[in-house]
Amino acid sequence: MPNRLSLNASKPNVAIIGAGVIGLGVAWRLAARDVSVAVFDKGTAGAGASHAAAGMLAACAEAEPGEQALVALGRESQARWPAFAAELQQVSGIDVGLRPEGTLVVALTADDQARLLHQLAFQQKLGLPLRWISAAETRRREPHLAGKVTSAVFIPEDHQVDNRKLVAALRIAAEVAGASISEHRPVRAISSNGGRVDGIVLADGSKVPADVVVLAAGAWSRS
Repeated sequence: MPNRLSLNASKPNVAIIGAGVIGLGVAWRLAARDVSVAVFDKGTAGAGASHAAAGMLAACAEAEPGEQALVALGRESQARWPAFAAELQQVSGIDVGLRPEGTLVVALTADDQARLLHQLAFQQKLGLPLRWISAAETRRREPHLAGKVTSAVFIPEDHQVDNRKLVAALRIAAEVAGASISEHRPVRAISSNGGRVDGIVLADGSKVPADVVVLAAGAWSRS
């Protein structure tokens, strides 16, 4: 099992696998608390899912049955985003483009409408702030929609961020705090000794000692 990290320890060495939004965010927060952090990525920092994503902060729109605990976590994250974005801009000098105007989930057909209404009923049972709006109001909110629109769900608290600016800002913040970031250095394995994690093994066979390993490789984590 991964070691438990005590931030009261004397500068534990932390190795983070993956330099996307999560890996860089963890690196920033740990390094800012005087933890020794080294981040390793198999390619360029932020070039994976963090580069391809749309930056949606859609805890409400994406709420699904069986994910109530995840929805609660997502809603807590949403509430913290404005302060987080402001702090990140102050540290990095980059505005990550947080857009607070809300989100539309648009129904173009009767089938779309039926699906959205079914999902809306579940989401409203969770107390989420969503509401059904007419085609006329949908076009008023977004006049550039093309084609036929039947209706939409408006979600005022689902926002968006520029994911690529976010990665750039997190990298600067992590490095300013003292984290090291190594690109094009794929990790082959997490090493252990006596049942405890003791570092990582890079693709070239070299070992990097670490008290704690954070696996943040996203879709590549299974390998």
